[in-house]
Amino acid sequence: MDVKREYRFTVIIEPCEEGGYFAMCPAFPGCHVEGETYEETLNEMRAAIDAFVEDYKQEGELIPEDDVTITTLKVAV
Repeated sequence: MDVKREYRFTVIIEPCEEGGYFAMCPAFPGCHVEGETYEETLNEMRAAIDAFVEDYKQEGELIPEDDVTITTLKVAV
């Protein structure tokens, strides 16, 4: 029986100047997508991460741990 494990990955999404959104997943170098809407971008990112995970599994590589931390800093100017 194939036991499924859940993973949680950081995804960074930002608006594009020309419209739409750009997203990347730092745990997987080269894993990035664009979409017309925020929801479309999230769906595309989920599919891209699924593809990366499947590739890692097929190659017998360990799925990377997400060690990215995102925070904000207050800066006085």
